[in-house]
Amino acid sequence: MALSAAVRIKRALRQMILWPLEATVGFTLFGLARLLPVGAASALMGWVLSSLAPLTPWQARARRNLAYALPDIDSAEQDRILAGMWNNLGRVIGEYPHVGRLDRLGRVEFVGLDHIKHLDSGGFLIGAHIGNWEVGPLAALAVGKQVAAIYRPLNNPLLAGLLERRQTAYGGDIYRKGREAALGMVASVRKGQMMCLLVDQQLREGMSIPFFGRPARTSISHIKLAIKKQVPIFYMRTERLDGCRFRVTISAPLTLPKTADDPTVSAVAADINAEIERWIRQDPTQWFWPHRRWGKSV
Repeated sequence: MALSAAVRIKRALRQMILWPLEATVGFTLFGLARLLPVGAASALMGWVLSSLAPLTPWQARARRNLAYALPDIDSAEQDRILAGMWNNLGRVIGEYPHVGRLDRLGRVEFVGLDHIKHLDSGGFLIGAHIGNWEVGPLAALAVGKQVAAIYRPLNNPLLAGLLERRQTAYGGDIYRKGREAALGMVASVRKGQMMCLLVDQQLREGMSIPFFGRPARTSISHIKLAIKKQVPIFYMRTERLDGCRFRVTISAPLTLPKTADDPTVSAVAADINAEIERWIRQDPTQWFWPHRRWGKSV
């Protein structure tokens, strides 16, 4: 279908003006955070985002999602949660240039490493956008495992280098979301790599599974693959303890069924969603509420 002139003009302006502006801001913040000690970078970016993000359209979307998931909380509690969320997200941004060495700085506590330390095969580590989710893969690296990952290309290609920089430290394969990722998961686990997945985002190709009591399109491909190939799945829970300190907890392997039919896979996915929901309820300030987890209708 041919694009209208207005759409073409809008796209051209975005590419010529908005993308360079976003890239300039992104690389400036990245460079500043990299120059500062990690604690200072974390605190500064937390303050910056806490001050600016509530003024953006993302605030309204986050509030809608929050009210949709937790309808019983009042507006004052919503304000507290959203303020904490923006501070957490800003800290994630400030910590990003330093993620690869946070464990060496003594800022990450690992729990349950024995569950994957002596694993002969590859496996899946599944988590969510909670705390600083970028520290989760450090658990696998801490026991000498290579980390594979799936990424969604950034809308702004000028910022793609920041994403690629992260994966270099992981040592494993990286796959673009889609068919490439589905094939890549098989290849990575065959190589003995740990495939780290954040499974709390909407996936249009996924299955409708309850999340906070509401239907949400949920990824199931890793569940089917794990059952068919008898590959273990572990929870990878990330928590911000205080300031710039974290805990990563690796669970025992999930008990998987023998068959991968839709009802069985749906039941496993529902258990996973329920576990992630439990994490969020314990501290809702640490989850990224602006995600369109329940689609654009919310």
